[in-house]
Amino acid sequence: MEINLNLNFLSFLFNPIYYYYIKWFLIAIFLYLFLWIIFRLIRQNWLSYMRRKFLAKQEYIILSVNIPRDNDQGPESIERLFASFSGIKTDMDWIDKYFYGKSQLSISVEIASIEGKIQFYIRMPVQFKDVVESAIYTSYPLVEIFEVDDYVNSAPDKFPDEKYDIWGSDIVLYNSNPYPIKTYPAFEHQMSKELKDPMGNMLEILSKLQSGEQAWFQIIITPAINKDIRKQGKNVIKKIKGEKIKLKESFFEKMIYFPVAFISKIIEQIFTVEKPKEEDKKIVLTPGERRVLDAVEAKLSKTCFNIRIRLIYLATKEVFNENKGVIGVLSALKSINTLDMNGLMPDKKLNTRAVRIIPNQAKISYKKTAIIKAYKKRAASWSFETGTQKIFKKIAKLLTIKISSNQKKDILNIEELATIYHFPCSKISSPLIKKTGSKKGEPPFNLPTA
Repeated sequence: MEINLNLNFLSFLFNPIYYYYIKWFLIAIFLYLFLWIIFRLIRQNWLSYMRRKFLAKQEYIILSVNIPRDNDQGPESIERLFASFSGIKTDMDWIDKYFYGKSQLSISVEIASIEGKIQFYIRMPVQFKDVVESAIYTSYPLVEIFEVDDYVNSAPDKFPDEKYDIWGSDIVLYNSNPYPIKTYPAFEHQMSKELKDPMGNMLEILSKLQSGEQAWFQIIITPAINKDIRKQGKNVIKKIKGEKIKLKESFFEKMIYFPVAFISKIIEQIFTVEKPKEEDKKIVLTPGERRVLDAVEAKLSKTCFNIRIRLIYLATKEVFNENKGVIGVLSALKSINTLDMNGLMPDKKLNTRAVRIIPNQAKISYKKTAIIKAYKKRAASWSFETGTQKIFKKIAKLLTIKISSNQKKDILNIEELATIYHFPCSKISSPLIKKTGSKKGEPPFNLPTA
């Protein structure tokens, strides 16, 4: 086998002058990367410091909502309430972000069953009180709203606890965000328009809790960035249609692939290879694919929010019963699940259930403590790293290195939110739901004046 060497190329390769230029080129790249990392370190840590300072100044209140006994308004009324929550979105410029640490605040809508007595709550920053109250009264004129103490304060902050045991989990979507869950219009009878309330079963389960038992259900709502959900939606629509999806590359991936792409372009210019033109293909969707595509487009047409759903079952050790306090609520939530689109399920990583035959009790106790703190703080995320994982995560955070999170950001629109959280109508007969007294009427026109 004969090998022909290109002597001109070899002389170019071993020319000392080119080594000089290559050396300084590599030094320049190293300095650029070093300064970029230093800038990123300063920027991220400054932002974190200012954000913590901003959040520490925020004051929160909890409103207790009592519904009229003869309430006949369904989920469409609470959907209008959620639509008004879009008004809490904060527009921030770089001065707000870097010098005041402003970040987007959230509202939490909650249901608590304390020994079977069910109460609806809304927790919010104090500056949103007028907006929320006005929205509630607009949809429910006869509702009663009270500012109350936080019901979670009676629960322990750390586990194991001598008196209480706990089960907790974040509830997440099991499919991509653009795929919708089954919403309340699907539960209406086509002829009579009677609503088979998907929340009815859950409230019934919550009303059966006994002395020493509590169940808390929480949805943390944060205005979503519209371009993010639209981008996700476009990718899902392309996937359904069988079109190619362009994946986003990280900075380091671009650095690695740039030389390859550059050389490929040169080869294409030297050897002008004409690419065959792809003929326009007519996309034919099955009825099922068309139905899913329409549902995705319908979801994206309404206001969307980033959400975090969390469920807690807390009870004294004498009466603690997971099957009663947890399985029933999770089974009730399954009524909104669909196999071809989306639904809710407990997060496999972020719950307190033991996954081993011989469970690590220390780790389980740490997770129980972490989730009760997350619920009390209404945190959009929480973690349970222990030992070396915790140390590495702190180092990565200090160096502003992004590590894949345990959680993805779930997104629901206002119709989906109204399906899983709405005030009960008079047809739900649970006697332990806190309601207002008799209906208030206007005073007689001939009432004598003082």
